[in-house]
Amino acid sequence: MRVFATIPQIQSSLRRVHFGIPSAPEPSSQPAAVATADKRAPGGPEPGAMEVGLANPAAEAKLEIRQVWAANLEAEFERIRSEQGKFPFVSMDTEFPGVIHTPSKKKYWELTPSECYEGLKANVDALHLIQVGLAFAATADSTPSVALEINLREFDPREHPHNPTSIALLAKSGINFARNRAEGVDACRFAFLLKESGLLYNSGVTWVTFDPAYDFGYLVKLLTGRDLPDTLSEFLRNVRVFFGNEVYDVKHMITGLPNKIPGKLDLMAPSIGVKREAGSSHQAGSDSALTWNAFRRLRGLHFAKKGVRQFAGVLNGLGPISSGCGVNSAAAATGDGNGSSSNKPAVGGN
Repeated sequence: MRVFATIPQIQSSLRRVHFGIPSAPEPSSQPAAVATADKRAPGGPEPGAMEVGLANPAAEAKLEIRQVWAANLEAEFERIRSEQGKFPFVSMDTEFPGVIHTPSKKKYWELTPSECYEGLKANVDALHLIQVGLAFAATADSTPSVALEINLREFDPREHPHNPTSIALLAKSGINFARNRAEGVDACRFAFLLKESGLLYNSGVTWVTFDPAYDFGYLVKLLTGRDLPDTLSEFLRNVRVFFGNEVYDVKHMITGLPNKIPGKLDLMAPSIGVKREAGSSHQAGSDSALTWNAFRRLRGLHFAKKGVRQFAGVLNGLGPISSGCGVNSAAAATGDGNGSSSNKPAVGGN
């Protein structure tokens, strides 16, 4: 029996949002040209900062968030490939158009893991990823050196399904949908470069996330080039193939703490004394860095003696990725990237 239903009037909201968005760019199978400087958004880093690689000499003073567009995508991933070994700790976040399928009779917290996945698959299969954030740290105790905010071009609120409330919030938070359409990164090219970056299939990389079921859902969809697997176990298998077992979900870590900690990133971080260093909420680069710093703080406050190994490989709402036993591992390893809750809220991100 299906647990999820489409939110009424989602389809009728199309074309009501006006962002001055140009026509869709033609897909290209050719690599984007390498640029020497980023076409900056207002308040973005100076172009000269792009030349220092992933290292940021002023990282302890101020986090650098780099905007990534089609023009500088190749250059940024070349830096990742050349310096990835120096920064084995990666925090990840995504922004997406909210959810359009919600539980018809149950509350989110009443769902079983399989029911959570049913909703995740229904939403991810139907929607487009908007932004990916990656924050890099050199050691388990260091602040992020730099965060990349990768802006994808596929989503068009005039044509594609979305949750209008989520899109309005993302626009208010600073995501420029018109610029994403005109200058954003081709999702297929991003998937290819991510698979070639050294970050995936790598047991030496530790991933830190916050309530990442949807984040991994969108990335698995891109990396395999197809809709999500039919079963939860197959999906978890794909997550493990791509990202390994060293995956930490901060939302899962705080669930069992005796002192109740807010379950949303924006509320949880300040409640444990962590401030946002740069950027704003619902921007993937900024949120990925905030997630890493919250993880570091939690380790010191609540897990200094026992450590955090007990939390490795468990995703809030879905369970341990080691339970994945599906048959899609070959597809995960060879997918060509041509793809068209957890208690995740309706907003497209944490």
